Amino acid sequence: MLAKILVRKSARKRLLRLPKHIHIKVINCLDAISLNPLVGIKLHGELSEYYKFRVGDYRILYKFDSKRKLVEVAKIEHRQGVYK
Repeated sequence: MLAKILVRKSARKRLLRLPKHIHIKVINCLDAISLNPLVGIKLHGELSEYYKFRVGDYRILYKFDSKRKLVEVAKIEHRQGVYK
């Protein structure tokens, strides 16, 4: 299944500010997420509709809409501040 990826403006800005080697890893991981959106780990509590995907010390937080086959990337942040 190939899902469309929609990156929020704030996540896109953060992605562009990442170091080049991390930026490339995140782009590759977004490609992997588009192929299999359920590859991430489902979160609990307030963020229960989100999944997380680990890229080194960074995390990608995203939602998946199976009806529209759409992955919405909400955050790309360092692991210390991503869940705040």
